[in-house]
This record gives sequence, structure tokens and C-alpha cells, in this order.
Amino acid sequence: MSPKLNLISNQRRLVPWGNAQYVKPKKTIICQHGEDECYLNTIHACAISIWPDPRKHFNFIYCIENQGLPIKDNQHSDGMEAVWKACSARSGMDQKLIKDCYDSGYGRKLLLQYATETDHLYPKHLYVPWVTVNNQPLYDKYEDFITYVCNAYKDKDLVRACLSNSLKVTEEKFSRSPVCYVEIRSQIQQRLHCCSGGT
Repeated sequence: MSPKLNLISNQRRLVPWGNAQYVKPKKTIICQHGEDECYLNTIHACAISIWPDPRKHFNFIYCIENQGLPIKDNQHSDGMEAVWKACSARSGMDQKLIKDCYDSGYGRKLLLQYATETDHLYPKHLYVPWVTVNNQPLYDKYEDFITYVCNAYKDKDLVRACLSNSLKVTEEKFSRSPVCYVEIRSQIQQRLHCCSGGT
């Protein structure tokens, strides 16, 4: 399973935190799908920081997310490093900048900023992807987010994606991509306690 992202669309940016949790007493980040997800979330955060233009970092993140590699719980595999390096080469992004960000601990600092931002969403996010437009979550209509963004767009010069006549919000059911719900904090803390040698 690929790492999940929160998409905060009113600011047109990706937030690579997903359903991760920060356990303060141990200063540990626990990702829902294990160490590989945490690793790639950090790589995403570094890329977003280094290349803030969404057109640049989005292509890189999209490439990583669409490799179809399973994430193995509780371990970081060398395959994940090969994936992001291949995607950085394809995107023309300097691998050394990303690696330096990760190795220096700056990527972790960025993740903790995303954690704070995600924790302060109102209403709280229930699953990923969690898409908001003008601070309002789209809930299960996230696949139709372009329509919501276009309807909320205030500039008289509409962007090309909004010019389609087929854009209108409908209540009819459509095929939805799966969502990944937030784990109950007690389950994560129990897993952390168990994995850290607790009884």
C-alpha cells in the first residue's frame, strides 16, 4: 500500500502526513503502514520543501505513489530508496538535496509541522485522502474535487480545468477509490508499546 497524503486544496498543496501519529512521550512517529510509509512521507516532505512549486514536486510524488510497491509493516526496505531515486531521476530532481534533507533530520522536522497542521484540522480528518476546499472537507466526494474547487473559485478568469460544461456537483453515486481510516490512538500506542519491548 502506498503512503497516503492529505490534500489541502484551498492552499493547493500536499501534506505528507496521512494517518500517522506522533507519540509525544517517546518522540516517535508511527505511520499506519509502517516504516516505509514514514520514510517516504519524509522524502515527500523534503521534496516539497526543496521544490515548493507544486508542478515540480507533485510529479515526483505522483511517480513514487504509482510504483505499486507494497509497504512492509515496521521495516524500511531498500526498495523504497530505489523508487524515490528513480523518480527523482525521471523528474530531474537532485537526489543529493533530498538525501541531505532526510539525513540531516530536517525532513523529520517538516513531518512534525505537518502533524501539527493535520491535528488542527476542523473538523478532524477521518481518513485519507482528506481533501478540503476553503477549509471545508469534501468527505467522500473527494474524487470530484475539481468541481468543488471551480465552484469556489472567485477569479473571473477561470482556469482551463473549470471551463468544461460537464462540471457540476451531483449526488449520484460514482465509483470511489478506497479510503484509509485513522487508527484509534490506543491501537497505535498498544502497537508502539508492544514493539518497543513492553509487556
